[in-house]
Amino acid sequence: MADRRQSLLDAALRLVEEGGLDAVTIAALTDRSGMSNGSIYHHFGSRAGVFAQLYADSYARCVGAMLPALDAPTAEAGVRTLTLSYLDWVIANPSRARFLYAAPDHADPEAKMVEFAPVLAWFLDRMASGELRAVPAWTLEPVAMGPAHESVRRFLLGVFDLAGAREIIADAVWAVLSP
Repeated sequence: MADRRQSLLDAALRLVEEGGLDAVTIAALTDRSGMSNGSIYHHFGSRAGVFAQLYADSYARCVGAMLPALDAPTAEAGVRTLTLSYLDWVIANPSRARFLYAAPDHADPEAKMVEFAPVLAWFLDRMASGELRAVPAWTLEPVAMGPAHESVRRFLLGVFDLAGAREIIADAVWAVLSP
């Protein structure tokens, strides 16, 4: 059962990669995956359900790639490693990253918060201890990670060397959060 769901998600991701969100239709999914309409509706309920699950799956993989950074010995090492882990995940998974940036309206905000909770707790603990600049939690993504997000957007457009700039980006994120 899990293999069938993953096969459908993989087919949806390939369709998005080839033609954007509009390329993902139930008919295209049945053609690409070899599964019936009934299987798609059984597993996901709708096209929107496919997108929601693809978003959740991709986001979980992205956050999972960052979790080892939470064991860094210092706040600076943690911020830099979190940033570099995120950038490296994007470089290794451009299709999933492109989907995350293209389809934020398919995210379940509560599920994202649950997935991101360990990272958020790490930041909040270090802010409380003075190891990081105390900023409102809502600023972490748009402000602190802003240099990373903008660089990723440009990389996904094919106009930016993310691998070549990764250390500079990590420096920029640390500069925002250093005490």
